[in-house]
Amino acid sequence: MILPYINNSDANRVIDGLVYRAKNIQPIREKDQDMQAVIKRKSLLCHALHTAMTFCIALFLITLVSVSNPCPAWGQNSDRVQLVGFNYPPFYQVKSGTATGIAVDLAEELFSRLNREYALSIYPLKRTLSMLENGQADCVIILIKTPQRQKFLHFTEPIVTARGLIWSSTEREKNPIHFDTLQDLRRYKIGITRGYSYGQEFDNFLQSMNVETANSDYSNLLKLLEHRIEIFPGNELVVQSLINQHPELRNKFLRSSKTFFEWDLRIAISRKSHLVELLPEIETVLADLKREGIVDAIIQSYLQ
Repeated sequence: MILPYINNSDANRVIDGLVYRAKNIQPIREKDQDMQAVIKRKSLLCHALHTAMTFCIALFLITLVSVSNPCPAWGQNSDRVQLVGFNYPPFYQVKSGTATGIAVDLAEELFSRLNREYALSIYPLKRTLSMLENGQADCVIILIKTPQRQKFLHFTEPIVTARGLIWSSTEREKNPIHFDTLQDLRRYKIGITRGYSYGQEFDNFLQSMNVETANSDYSNLLKLLEHRIEIFPGNELVVQSLINQHPELRNKFLRSSKTFFEWDLRIAISRKSHLVELLPEIETVLADLKREGIVDAIIQSYLQ
């Protein structure tokens, strides 16, 4: 049964009106010889009382429902999963108002097998993490695990492992940058991307480096071409995807053969999300997707 919403002022006006109508029905006198009038008055009185009783019962039921079934908090006790992501090609990218990318395709495969609906919104990384921490979103597909993030997120086993390489411009260097230890990179001016972690060791090393920060990996690649920086530590999958997307970047860069770090990319679930209960099932589905070759196929489709 669906009951209409009625506020208190509306209820009072209706009840007052019904009481007024009931009070103003003339009392039935024995001497009244007009039986039709008597019947009519009785009918009006019964109708008024019946309407008032029905209205009061409806108000009682509305109050009962609102007390026993309070509205759930946003994002809780709902089957629809609230996904968030951030601009990070080829994992997340927005084209003509539509989100695409490796993470988007993985989400489709994952939640179709879990038989769950989901909604995806793209925000800056900082807001994405804030929404997960506050319980305003359930999870993000593809994120690096750090001690700080573990305080408010559960992480799955790695889905994808990406190599961190040192990139340089072909106009500045004839050969890829060679380094045995991070100390060998100290003489270079390095460009990094705001908000990114390059692994604990590299992050600490950057504190003593000549560093210039940009808002995106793409901006750092342009800085290499403009000789504003000399080297750039970049995720191999991300940089290769950017080069494929932007013709002006093709055949302009060299990459090191040695990695400075390997990123294990995972699904992260808010500790405040109902989705935590599904973590074992999520792990099983992810293992199936990797074993069936679906994860590799999705990745390669964005690198060609």
